[in-house]
Amino acid sequence: MIQRYSAPLSAAEQREFVPFVHELIAVAFATIRPFFISGLAVSTKADASPVTLADRNAETAMRQLIEQRYPLHAIVGEEHGVKDGRDYRWVLDPIDGTRAFITHCFLFGTLIALERYDATGYRPILGAIGHCAAGTALIGHQRVTTLYAGDGSQRPVSVRRCQRLEDATVLATSHWTTGEQRHPHSARIEAVVRRAKLYRTWGDCFGYFALATGGADLMLDPRLAYYDVAAIVPVIEGAGGVVSSWSGGNPLDQPSLIASAGPLHPIALELLSS
Repeated sequence: MIQRYSAPLSAAEQREFVPFVHELIAVAFATIRPFFISGLAVSTKADASPVTLADRNAETAMRQLIEQRYPLHAIVGEEHGVKDGRDYRWVLDPIDGTRAFITHCFLFGTLIALERYDATGYRPILGAIGHCAAGTALIGHQRVTTLYAGDGSQRPVSVRRCQRLEDATVLATSHWTTGEQRHPHSARIEAVVRRAKLYRTWGDCFGYFALATGGADLMLDPRLAYYDVAAIVPVIEGAGGVVSSWSGGNPLDQPSLIASAGPLHPIALELLSS
């Protein structure tokens, strides 16, 4: 039985919140777009990661929409922290892939998750990956993930079935020997990559976009933050894929991700833990 880490979205919640997620994506895109390829100043945060006015302003714009529409909801944002609330919680990463953004690479995106509180705590019920430069977005929940294109069209998407690592396209956010993603067991990652048909560092949220739309087969991220993970889980699960932490557990409790179409998951886990 496939383990799911997102919670089901009710029909009433779908009617209420999916249109609002489109509003959040639109305001994020409108805020970010004027800053892209503009010579924007870059600052360095305490964790040595870069941040720009585009990151901060986009999150501010989304938070303002949420607070106007749902003042009792909680919010967790990468740039502006935590607002306490009840019943539902929004998790925002305004620009996932700021390093891509500041180097004028089109692969950066916006991550939005909606979580519902239950007996086990907050669990994501809805996730979105929006790509401002391409004008496209994925919105997913347990039953379906839908691609919304810039021309106004929409269609459901699904992962592609790949049985053998030797036939697989494997993606990662950055090479495992770099300072950004240096991993204590880099030889294990290399064992996966060496067997793959194709390996590329087309990562951050784009790697999961590629997987959910059938363009790649395995995405690896050994070290993440919660706001990186929450939106990804329902998007991949809605597209028929599988997610886990690096150790095979819940990626929301152990923020890291292995995402696949399914058949490759035990193969990857065995190689990464051997």
